[in-house]
Amino acid sequence: MKVGDIHSGAVKLEQAMRTIMLRWEHTKTIWRDTASKNFEDKYLADLEPQVKVIIEAAARLAEVLDRAQQEVT
Repeated sequence: MKVGDIHSGAVKLEQAMRTIMLRWEHTKTIWRDTASKNFEDKYLADLEPQVKVIIEAAARLAEVLDRAQQEVT
């Protein structure tokens, strides 16, 4: 697997997360009831921190793969 593949995947994930949160902020201006709050709590509250952890892990993995690639070339 190429290091760039990991990086580009992480960038896409970060962009998708930003899009989700921006759209959710807009949606909250329209959808303001208990179901909205439940949806946010159940699906979105933990999503952003989890995505951040994944992106950080991908960056570490990319570094390891880059070092390994340098060692074999």
